Amino acid sequence: MTLQPEDRQNTHKLSYFVSLDVDLPTLMRLIGSRLDERAVAANLIHSVDEQEAIGLLDILPQRASKLHAIEFLMRKLGFHPDQTLFAGDSGNDLSVLTSSLPAVLVANAHPAVVAQATAEARTNGTADRLYLARGGFLGMNGNYSAGILEGMGQFHADSLRELG
Repeated sequence: MTLQPEDRQNTHKLSYFVSLDVDLPTLMRLIGSRLDERAVAANLIHSVDEQEAIGLLDILPQRASKLHAIEFLMRKLGFHPDQTLFAGDSGNDLSVLTSSLPAVLVANAHPAVVAQATAEARTNGTADRLYLARGGFLGMNGNYSAGILEGMGQFHADSLRELG
């Protein structure tokens, strides 16, 4: 692990670069043990910067995740899960992809993220809330925004018809 530059750090986040060939489960266990020894409740978020071919690891407060942020905004703005759709493509999206919120994992997601999201959603009993974009919807490939539209077709088809 190598600490990322100062501009990627803040009061509530430590960010590291991690080799792609690291034994990630072992690394996460070791970090978790060290944090537990110091009574630090943390959320470890791993993702991959595919363009730079490097792993990223953020250490955040335990209640700091995309899911917590989205749930806060939904409460604040009065949105219900049936009015929401989350789309993601990386490990830092797993908390939402595997939650009870409707979510789409776009087709360009890394295969390891697809496997982890699918397994965690099954474990959490939320597999019916996770849609894996695969392409073909309206002749598109399911990548990036095409995957989001495909997910909308799955969870919010009426909204798409209104756009058309």
